[in-house]
Amino acid sequence: MNQSALRYFLEVARTGSVNAAAERLRVAASAVSRQITKLEDELGALLFERRSRGMVLTQAGRLLASYAQRTALESDQIVNEIRELSNAGRGLIRLGITEGLAVSFIPEMIHLFLRERPHILFNIRVLSPAGVVKAVQEGEVDVGVTFSVTPEGGVKIQWQRAMPSYAIASTNHPLIGQGRVEISDLLKYPIGILDEAATIRRVLDMYCASKGIALEPIATSTNIASLLTLCRLGSAVTFSAYISVRMALRDGHVAIVPFRESRFLERNLQIQTMLGRALTQTVTDFISFLVSELEKPGATSPGLLNSEPA
Repeated sequence: MNQSALRYFLEVARTGSVNAAAERLRVAASAVSRQITKLEDELGALLFERRSRGMVLTQAGRLLASYAQRTALESDQIVNEIRELSNAGRGLIRLGITEGLAVSFIPEMIHLFLRERPHILFNIRVLSPAGVVKAVQEGEVDVGVTFSVTPEGGVKIQWQRAMPSYAIASTNHPLIGQGRVEISDLLKYPIGILDEAATIRRVLDMYCASKGIALEPIATSTNIASLLTLCRLGSAVTFSAYISVRMALRDGHVAIVPFRESRFLERNLQIQTMLGRALTQTVTDFISFLVSELEKPGATSPGLLNSEPA
């Protein structure tokens, strides 16, 4: 099969539109349509259902899309490995991560990794949890690091661990030093929380709904740094996994308010790669490094600092 035709086909599959694919490929829409028609004639099968709202893959189209995607990724991998050989190990790692991990954890990990591998390049995309999974499934990133509350298809879980949630507040909040409190105690104070796309919001909403508790945050955000500032200033309490706020805790900007229902707000932290995809040595090395750092004592929980959930 013609590689250009496969590239055009894959772009239509991704965008669901001939015009959108043509725009991204910077060619005429008629050229894209011709290549799709040629592929369908060659294979003797319709690859798309032409609908008023766009192009939808048929079963045959889905099979071809899977093949075309694997072919494109294998080609990219070979190119990257050759470049690493010819450029003194200057490999590229494309990361898809969620908001909470972008504030400090992943930058810290990159900083440490670059001490040993200073020639490595990183491309970081901050996405919603669903966006990370999609980027991994479609090969747009090499590694996804995200929180998950449901099983995901099309990805390989390289590492995962259950992460309880913690309440985060200013260091002089009235509940600091009161021992483990109830969620109902926390909700008597103003709450700031990530929006509905975030897994922490989803598990908190589900818990509150199961208990008939009304959750009425004073602030919702797509940015955890803004919520941490509200907490530091004493305007709100937020909820987070320890790993997302550990630098702010270490720096003394905020503090943990331990609460009894912490594990009811549990999520899995996952390192994901595309199912069936061969990884470059550089990517494999970075995953191994991440796992070794995450397995260190105190990396993902505050230990027994009067903060461990009951």
